[in-house]
Amino acid sequence: MEDKLLDAPKIPGSNFSIELVMLVLRIVIEGAVSMRAASRISGLICEFIGGHRFDGLTHATVQNYLLRVGLDQLINVTDASCSDRVWIMDHMIAAGSLKCFVVLGIRAEKFAELERPLQHGDVDVLALIPTEISNGAVVNDQLKEISGRVGVPLAILNDCGSDLKKGVELFQRDHPKTISLYDIVHLACRLIWKRLGKEDRFSQYRQACCQCANKLRQSSLAHLKPPRPKTKARHMNLDAEIRWGRRALWLLDRVRSGNLTARQQERLKLQNVEAQLGWLEEYREELGIWTQLCEVGQASSTVVRRWGYSGKTVGYLKAALGTSEIPEVQDLITELTLVVEQQCARCEGQASPLPGSSEVIESLIGKGKRLLGTSQNNNSLTGQILSIAASTVKFSATTLAESLRRCRIGHVQAWLKDKIQPGIHVARREDLSDPEVGTKLAQPQITATPTF
Repeated sequence: MEDKLLDAPKIPGSNFSIELVMLVLRIVIEGAVSMRAASRISGLICEFIGGHRFDGLTHATVQNYLLRVGLDQLINVTDASCSDRVWIMDHMIAAGSLKCFVVLGIRAEKFAELERPLQHGDVDVLALIPTEISNGAVVNDQLKEISGRVGVPLAILNDCGSDLKKGVELFQRDHPKTISLYDIVHLACRLIWKRLGKEDRFSQYRQACCQCANKLRQSSLAHLKPPRPKTKARHMNLDAEIRWGRRALWLLDRVRSGNLTARQQERLKLQNVEAQLGWLEEYREELGIWTQLCEVGQASSTVVRRWGYSGKTVGYLKAALGTSEIPEVQDLITELTLVVEQQCARCEGQASPLPGSSEVIESLIGKGKRLLGTSQNNNSLTGQILSIAASTVKFSATTLAESLRRCRIGHVQAWLKDKIQPGIHVARREDLSDPEVGTKLAQPQITATPTF
C-alpha cells in the first residue's frame, strides 16, 4: 500500500497522488465520513507511509475534487445519444425555498443484464436543476431541456407527485412513445394508505401511540417508546408504527407469561408494563391485519425492485403474494396485482424489462443531504449537490485523472454562479449579524459588584 501511494502519478497541478485522492474521495462518499474528517485521515495516511501529517489534503481541497468529479460526470454523460434510456426523477427538498430537480438515467439493456436491484454505480446523473417553483409546466420545460442534451427517453419512472405527473403528461404530448411508469414503493404505500387513512381505528391507534410516547419518554421504560409519526409522506412510514405495536404486544404477552430473561425481569415489572402498554390489547386483531397489509406492500416492492416491469413480473408477483383469507388483505392483493399488470402492459413490446423502483434516487438524495451537512448550513441547498453526481462514479486512477483534467475549478465556479443562489446560511449570517460597535445593543454590560 505504501509503495502504491508513494509511486502513483500526481494529480496535474498538485503534489497529491491520484491513489491518495481517490482513496479520500471514496472515504467521503462510501465511508459516510465528513470532508474535514477525511482531510485528517489523509494526513494520517501520509504520516503512516513516511511523510508528514500536513502533506494530506485540506477539507477545501477534498471538496474541490469532489465537486469537479461530480460536475464532470454531469456534463459528460456516457452514451448520450442512446434511445433506450429510462429516466428516474424526483425532487430533493432542502431548507429554504430552493429545491433540486434530480434526473437519473440507465439504459434498459443494461438494467436487464444486472439481474438485481439498481445501485448507485449503475446510473448516470443526467440533471441537477435547482428551482424555486415546480409545477407541470416547469417540469415539462426541464424535461425538454434534458432531452435536447441526451435524447428522448424510452420511459420515465417517478413517484407520480402532482407536479411530476403533470409534467410527464405534457412531455408525452410531444413524445407519445415515451412510457410513464409509477414507482412501486409509492404505489404500494398509497394503496395501503387508501385503506388505513380512512379508518377511525387507525387514527385512534396513532393518537394512542403519541400519548404513550409522552408517558414513556422520561420513565424507566423509555426504550419502549413508540416511533414518532412522520409529518411528510406519512403513507410511506406506516410500517414502523405498526411494527412497533406488534412487537410491543408480543413483549406484553411475554411479560404476562413470565417468559423473560433474568435481566428483563428486573427491568420489566408486570404492573408497570401493563399500565403503559396494556391499551394495545384492544388493537390486537387490527394490528394483525395491518401487519399483513404492510407485508403485501413489501413483498410487491421486492418483486418489482428485482424484476422491473415486464411480461414476467405479474407471474412472479402472484407467486410471491399468494392469497389471503382476510378480506382486507385479499382486496389489497387483487388491486395491487391489477395495477402492476397495468404498468407492465405499458412496457409491452419492449425487448428488456424496465425499472420499476425509484429507491436508487431516494438513496442518492439521502446521501446528497448527508454531504450537504446540517450544522453549518441547516441543509440549505448549496453547490454540494454536485456530490450526488460524484456518488455514481466508479473510481479508478484513469477515470479520476480524466475527470480532473476535463473539469477545472473554474468550471465548477461558473456552474455554481449560474445555478446556485446564496443559501439560507448566507442570509442568516447577513441578517442576524452582531450589532455594530457603538450601538446600544453592542454596549458591554457593567458587571454588578456585590456590596457584602
